[in-house]
Amino acid sequence: MIDNPPDPLRRIHAPRLVDDLVRWAARVCSLGTVVATRVSDVGYDDCNIMVDTENGGYVVKVFNSARTPAMCARYVEVVRRVLEAGVAHPGVYHADGSPLLHHEPSGNRLMVMDRVDGTTFLEADEHPSDLEIEEIVGQLHRVHSLDFAPEHVHDWWAVPRIETLAAEMVPLLEAEDRALVTAAVDAFRALRADRLPQAFSHGDLTKANVMRTRSGELAILDFAVSNRYARIHDLAMAAVNLMHKDPRTLPERVDLLTRLYRKHAPLTGAELDALPGYVFATAAMELLGAEREWSLKGNRSHETRYLRALGREMVRAAAV
Repeated sequence: MIDNPPDPLRRIHAPRLVDDLVRWAARVCSLGTVVATRVSDVGYDDCNIMVDTENGGYVVKVFNSARTPAMCARYVEVVRRVLEAGVAHPGVYHADGSPLLHHEPSGNRLMVMDRVDGTTFLEADEHPSDLEIEEIVGQLHRVHSLDFAPEHVHDWWAVPRIETLAAEMVPLLEAEDRALVTAAVDAFRALRADRLPQAFSHGDLTKANVMRTRSGELAILDFAVSNRYARIHDLAMAAVNLMHKDPRTLPERVDLLTRLYRKHAPLTGAELDALPGYVFATAAMELLGAEREWSLKGNRSHETRYLRALGREMVRAAAV
């Protein structure tokens, strides 16, 4: 099990040099003089630094020190392909012709992106409207349409790893949660998800990773754990997390998502049959992952607190 520290600065090399790194990145990408920085406490993988310069707002994504150079290059290639496919992802800056930067004094690899002027659905504590869901599903289909099979990136919080995470966390759960999670593990095992149609997937289509801009448009963020998964993986995550607090029931959310997706591409009968079980497992993983962050790692961030409550609520809803 790979453990990323709750403090984003502890995920990177030489955090004492982060101010130098930001100023260097701003200089080599011609962003202007840095006037303010803030380390984001959202997310569990890399270290995202919000940067204001005299010319605007940017994000410096410093890759986790556990990522190999090849995995950093993989992330940059994912973003390149996503942008080429027309996905609404923030633009990327280059230095010496490359979007992958290496700050040699600190040993960190990083990329620099535009900072979208808006609010994630997690920050706003809202769920997308029906029109926004329709746009998100269209964006999702663009991602799924990419003919791309990059090297698999390990994501211990991903639904296909439910048996591994449950084996560690189930003994620490309350009795009702233990029973529900165990049922979700059994349901996922019965799906044979590896036999379902596969596609390159965002992997983590949550409220934290979709932003509503001030102009009312949407932006899809953070492809850190993108992989090839069963095509319904992203739909299940959208139903459980992105649409959390939508007044519709989980089956009603799934029905809306599948109807919208089928405007772009057909879903097989096997996929439709598997979706309830995949949603059940997704809800269980939100609980398991957040509980692990909370109980074993002492991560008390707002996001962890939110996901812990979401997972407990949704695993009960999915089991009905």
